[in-house]
Amino acid sequence: MRIGIDAREAWRPEPRGIGLYVRHLMREFAALAPADEFLLYHQLQLPPGAIEIPPNMRPVPTDLPGGRWHTWERLQMPWRLRRDRLAVYHGTYNTLPPRLRVWPGPPMVVSLHDVIVTWWPDDLHDPFVRYARAVTPRVVRDARLILTVSEWSRRDICERFGCDPQKVRLSLNGLHPAVLAGAPPGAGDAARARFADGRPYVFAIGAGLERKNTGRLLDAWAAVRRRRPDWPHLLLVSGLGRSVDRFRERAAAAGALDHVRFLPYLSQPDLIALYAGAVLSVYPSLVEGWGIPVLESLALGTPVVTSDTSAMPEAGGEHARYFDPNSADAIAAAIEDGVERYVPAFAAVRAAAVARARTFTWTRTATGVLQAYRDAAAGA
Repeated sequence: MRIGIDAREAWRPEPRGIGLYVRHLMREFAALAPADEFLLYHQLQLPPGAIEIPPNMRPVPTDLPGGRWHTWERLQMPWRLRRDRLAVYHGTYNTLPPRLRVWPGPPMVVSLHDVIVTWWPDDLHDPFVRYARAVTPRVVRDARLILTVSEWSRRDICERFGCDPQKVRLSLNGLHPAVLAGAPPGAGDAARARFADGRPYVFAIGAGLERKNTGRLLDAWAAVRRRRPDWPHLLLVSGLGRSVDRFRERAAAAGALDHVRFLPYLSQPDLIALYAGAVLSVYPSLVEGWGIPVLESLALGTPVVTSDTSAMPEAGGEHARYFDPNSADAIAAAIEDGVERYVPAFAAVRAAAVARARTFTWTRTATGVLQAYRDAAAGA
């Protein structure tokens, strides 16, 4: 088959989320489907060699400006899908090109990782949020099959958009092969020395979006430090990008800035080492379609406390501990209890937690996605 993939996010210099999802699928498809041809549609340009392109894949750059307003997807892609004679097209970015009723083009599969942006009340200034709110009903209608990452997300899609549950398939995300392999010997000790002056630390993946709840985590950490002034622990937060100054101010206002370290975008080896070296990791997001940081922590043998909302309990299972993410006091109590009681108890179940987390492989994910392509192309 000739398969088209929306690879726009994979062409970012520092991919996150969907960009990593596409890169993982690319790697797996090279081994699982060497006889199929994949066209990778993208907008950005990266230096040669920045992305490894398997031999059965061909990048197709767009020459239409207007990425912020999705002009290329709305105006150029409907024509390209027909010109390129695709058997099936995969929209990975929660969206699909419009389908012309008189010239419908190939069947389409969409990854709706979640539909949170269509109902969450914040971030309405973001152009993608406004775009997603406008087009998601059409996307749900036009997709031959919908892939999503959790049972919670599947229910949310069907309830909000009146979708037939048989049209929505569970496609669980995997973990990076380097995470599955575990941290190299001494990596955790090296992370403590490099990032925390040799002190114990709690590690968190942050983000600028309000629903990621990083600000409330900083308030909670300040409460922990007030109750535990003798703790040597630091809080290390990564992933805030251009929002970091705003969160520095939040930490300073809470009185916790001296006990927080803000880290830049992390390479995969650094991320693995930081998980491995942490006493505890914390993921306080208010709502998520899945919870990869929860699984990453467990796969690397580090206990994790996370929110009791949406799909986080699916990711953590019985081996994580949970809190109400709407309460800074609840987050603070979970961190304190985590360090003092959960961490010692975790030693007895660490092997089982690691084994469960490592069942989430990208090979399994990609196998299911390929089956969806074949079923969509066959009209199933």
